[in-house]
Amino acid sequence: MWKYWKNTIVVIFCLITNYAVQAQALGYAQQYNDGAVVLTDGTKLRGVVMLYPSKGVVQVKTPNDSVCTFQAQAVQYVAVEEHRERITADKLVSPLRVFRPYYVMSKNPTGPIWAFFEQISDGPVRLLRHQRFMLDAAMSTSYTPSTDNFFLALGSNGVVPLRYPRKDVLSFFKKQAPQIEQYAKENDLRYTNARELSFIVNYANSLQNASGQ
Repeated sequence: MWKYWKNTIVVIFCLITNYAVQAQALGYAQQYNDGAVVLTDGTKLRGVVMLYPSKGVVQVKTPNDSVCTFQAQAVQYVAVEEHRERITADKLVSPLRVFRPYYVMSKNPTGPIWAFFEQISDGPVRLLRHQRFMLDAAMSTSYTPSTDNFFLALGSNGVVPLRYPRKDVLSFFKKQAPQIEQYAKENDLRYTNARELSFIVNYANSLQNASGQ
């Protein structure tokens, strides 16, 4: 019986028509042809994933062409797979990418704003990335990532922005700061590079684990 109602609840969220209207209202979407959305109750939906990170909304287009729309609060995580690996000197994008919802404190009187962030390192303190996309002037329908904004997250709480990555990381891991600085220097790691910053945060986590903090 629970399985029946569980499936019914999922169907309620699925909007079969007016997808174009929804997309226009939500703005630019990061689209992935192979992905899955896992809800807080464990339900998993696979299909084409349209992620609206700043809006805190994700959509799944299922094989029968119905479109399911979910707010970030109802989602555990979004996993997508790109069919080509794009790991370059200044980016970290593996074929399997995981996005998780977190809230961001704002001046909005209604409270925190939910958004999706890409997880690019493991915990307990996670390194997250939020990319901004700009419209390509030469192609009015093409968007390209313009800025990597980094954040730290502990558990499922809100995120800590790294406006000045080196300064803010060392401040967050204050007790381990001298060791972190030495590690980054010895390995020629940059705090502004997504892949290299993930190494730094993972190292900082290992220091905390070793000291039992």
